[in-house]
Amino acid sequence: PVIDGKLDADEWKAAVVLSDFYQTQPGDNIAPSFPTDVFIGYDDKTVYIAFRAKDEPDKVRATVAKRDEIWDGDTVHVVLDTFNDKRKAYLLGFNPLGIQADGIFREGQGDDFSLDIVMESKGSLTEDGYVVEIAIPFKSLRYEAGQGKLWGFNAVRRIRRLDNEYDSWMPRSRDNSGVLNQQGYITGLEGISTERTL
Repeated sequence: PVIDGKLDADEWKAAVVLSDFYQTQPGDNIAPSFPTDVFIGYDDKTVYIAFRAKDEPDKVRATVAKRDEIWDGDTVHVVLDTFNDKRKAYLLGFNPLGIQADGIFREGQGDDFSLDIVMESKGSLTEDGYVVEIAIPFKSLRYEAGQGKLWGFNAVRRIRRLDNEYDSWMPRSRDNSGVLNQQGYITGLEGISTERTL
């Protein structure tokens, strides 16, 4: 797909689509206020992700922010536990304009946004919410891939004005203090690039 913030159906027709999110804050795994769809695909060099976030367009909080300083507005993010060790994962966030935040989440220690990876993103406000398209080169990540390998994965949306609502692809139990052990998984990432950038 062309990363232009326009969700052209032809570009994403072969993608996996994740829907049916859960509101995990302030609600406890209830229906979210607005629907969210996430599209995922890949080729041998890049993983592609897109968010379609339905909302009232005049109420979306989208500002031209500095990198890593997007969290005062509406956001979407993905968590990629590329070794599936449930201890450390990439946290890649985006505001509705596609401005990036990238860091490492460590279980029990929180977020560290000193990491800067090379990736491409573009977002746009639409008549029914907003769209964010993302291209992450595999060479920007450290990972384990191949037949039968699993990556821990979750996609999350935050709607700031609605009591800081969090909508998550995976449900989250409040009786479990862990985050990465409650993720979903993606698999099938085979035949992908293993080049490294020094």
